[in-house]
Amino acid sequence: MSALTSLEERVLIRAPVGADALNTALVLAKGGFTTVNCSSLDDMAENFQAGCGALLLTEEAVVHSEVAPLREALLRQAKWSDVPIIFITSGGRATTASTNAVHLLGAQCNLALIERPLRTVTLVSALTSALRSRRRQYEVRNLLAERDGLLTSLESRVQERTARLQQIVEELEAFSYSVSHDLRAPLRALDAYAQALLEDCGATLSPDAKNYAEKIARSAQRMDHLTQDLLTYTRVSRQGVELQRVELDALLHDVVHTYPSITRWTEQITLRRPLPAVLGHAPSLMQCFSNLIANAFKFTSPLRPPRVVVRAEPTTAETVRVIVEDNGIGIDPAHHERIFGIFERLNASADGTGIGLAIARRAVERMGGRAGVDSTPGQGSRFWLELALAPESHGRPTRAPPHAERPKSADGELAWLGA
Repeated sequence: MSALTSLEERVLIRAPVGADALNTALVLAKGGFTTVNCSSLDDMAENFQAGCGALLLTEEAVVHSEVAPLREALLRQAKWSDVPIIFITSGGRATTASTNAVHLLGAQCNLALIERPLRTVTLVSALTSALRSRRRQYEVRNLLAERDGLLTSLESRVQERTARLQQIVEELEAFSYSVSHDLRAPLRALDAYAQALLEDCGATLSPDAKNYAEKIARSAQRMDHLTQDLLTYTRVSRQGVELQRVELDALLHDVVHTYPSITRWTEQITLRRPLPAVLGHAPSLMQCFSNLIANAFKFTSPLRPPRVVVRAEPTTAETVRVIVEDNGIGIDPAHHERIFGIFERLNASADGTGIGLAIARRAVERMGGRAGVDSTPGQGSRFWLELALAPESHGRPTRAPPHAERPKSADGELAWLGA
C-alpha cells in the first residue's frame, strides 16, 4: 500500500463565528492533527477535492445559499470514498440547524453530530475515529487501483498470448498442409515403386529381396496411415460442426454394412434396436463408431469366436450412453485412460496407428459428450460414448465447438467429414 500524504489526512474546518475556527485548530494541532481553516463552504469544497481526511463544521457554517458547491463535491466522490463529516450543533434533540445540515448536505452523507458544550477529549476522539475510517477507505482505494493495474496487465498479457496462439495455429495449419501434400506424396511414390517392383520383377527377386520390397511397401503404407491419422486428430479441434438430430439406427446400419474394414464381420455384430436419436454430427459419429467396432475385432480372444454388441442405455433424462461391447481380451483398468492418448498401443503387434481412440474421444467432446471404457482382462471391453438425446422437434442446428474437416483414412474410408 502506498503511504498516505498529509494532504489526504488533513481536517478541513469551517467555523465562522468568532474565534471558533482558530481555537479548534489550535486544540487539534496539539492532538497531532493537520488542519486547514476554510474561509467559506466554497473554499472547503475546493480543498476537499484536493484531498482531506475529515470535515469539521459548526451549525452556523451550513447556510442554504452557500452549501451547494460542497454538496456537489460530496456527491462527486469516488465509489470508495465516503468522507466523515463532524457537525457541531447546539445541545438538545434535533435542532433546526442540525436538521438543515442533514437536508442540505445530503441524507446519505457520513455525518456525525456532536453537541455543545464541547469537551476537547470528545472532539479529539471523534476525529480520531473519523480518520481511522478514512484510512480504511484509502486502503480500499489502493486495493482497487492495484486490482485495476493487475487487470490491465492481465488483459495485455492475454492479448499478447492470444496473438501468439493465433500465430501458432497459423503455423500448425501451414505445417498440416505441408505434411498432407509434401510428405505424403513421396510416401505414396515409395509404396508405388515397391509394389511395381514386386509385380514386375517378383518372379526374379530372391526371397530376401522380395521380403525387403514388401517391408518397404508396408512401412510406406503405415507411415501414410499415421500421417493421415495425425492430420485428422489436429483438425478435430479446429473447426466447428452443426449439431443436428442423428438417427443412430440408420447410422450404425450404414457403418456395419458399408465400411470395408468392418463388413467382413457383419455377422458377428449385433445392433440392439431400437437405438435412440441423438444430438450430434453424423459424419463424426460414423468415424467414432467405425473406430470402436474395428478396434473390437483387432483384439479378439483366441478362446471364443468374436462378438460385438452395440446397445444404448439412458444416463439421465437428457443423455444416453451408446455402448460398443465385445468379448475380446479386455483391458487392465490401469490402462483405461492411457489408451485414449495419441500413439498409445497396448499391443504393438496389432494393426493401427494408436490414434483412433484419441480421435473418437476428441470428436465426442466437440459434440458436448464424453467417451470412456469399462473393461477387465479376459472379460471383454465396453467402450461408450455419452451423447445428448435429440429433442422431439428438429429445431435449428446447434453450433458445436471447433473440430475438423474431411480427410480420407488409409483404407479409403472417410476419416472425417466437415460441416
